Amino acid sequence: MSKKDPLPSRRYLDMWALPGMHPSNVGIMQQMTTADSNHFTTHMDSVGTVSEQDYETGAWERTHMIGLRTDVWKVDGEEMEDALSVLKDQRRQRLKKEIKKNGRLNAKQQQTLDEKLEADEVMSLEAGDIEKRRLILKLFKTSTDRVRWCGTIEQVTMTEVHNSIGSRRNLLTMVVMLPRSEHVTYIQQNHRTFRIPSVFTFGFYDGKHMHHVELKRKWISIGADFDVNCDGESIGEIDGRLFSFGADSYVDVDAGELSENTGFVDLMTLFTASVGYHKAMRKSVDRRVKATLSGQSHCHVVCNEELRLRHNGRAAA
Repeated sequence: MSKKDPLPSRRYLDMWALPGMHPSNVGIMQQMTTADSNHFTTHMDSVGTVSEQDYETGAWERTHMIGLRTDVWKVDGEEMEDALSVLKDQRRQRLKKEIKKNGRLNAKQQQTLDEKLEADEVMSLEAGDIEKRRLILKLFKTSTDRVRWCGTIEQVTMTEVHNSIGSRRNLLTMVVMLPRSEHVTYIQQNHRTFRIPSVFTFGFYDGKHMHHVELKRKWISIGADFDVNCDGESIGEIDGRLFSFGADSYVDVDAGELSENTGFVDLMTLFTASVGYHKAMRKSVDRRVKATLSGQSHCHVVCNEELRLRHNGRAAA
């Protein structure tokens, strides 16, 4: 085979059912805590590894690890209490300004405020009523001497809510950010009548061309299997393993322009890593949608990190 001919890409994801629960996790965590990347924070835990197959020899080599932001995926009770405290304080200030824009309240005005606070639904919320959970996974390339960030996939709850309301089905939305790329890639689950298995689409820009990719979950499969199509042609598949501890999968990209595009292969790896979390993500979307439709949109907390994903770079300073 000519050296100029593209080679196919094949990766295997060994995902773990619980963060940190893996025999090799101790060594990985020691390596990651000394990583030369500020993307691996104190709130991150390793949840899987990625191995890559050499096409010519067939040998496998563990090349990457996957980290989960546990502070936003599994928010502890104290953080929920803090979020609730901020929410109630903002509500209290808003109700106060409705009575008097500035200055201290007199006795009568304070009584009016107390009555409003007592009847207000936000002030009666408990920590368990707030939906703050959001998936953030990061991919790192590992070697004996350094660790390098390769990409991040984040759940976009704002888009999920309005898309789910409009389609009357809980739909997922994720955004992928890759290093040395000025563009982000939005991966959107689509609603198709009489199509129960998930369908995701996204546009991948390689710096010269826009590739329109469709990830179609198979109707009949043992694990979470997806056909990967680009511009109407099959370019690979995701082969999920049923008998596995976590959500293990093979990611195959056929020989071609995209199989040798590291950014695209990393993006596919990040999406595949997210599949094991989709069920829990949909439950989270369902709670947000129900709260919004019942007039309790305040229960859907949108963090500043997610708001920054909607930053308008063309806005005047």
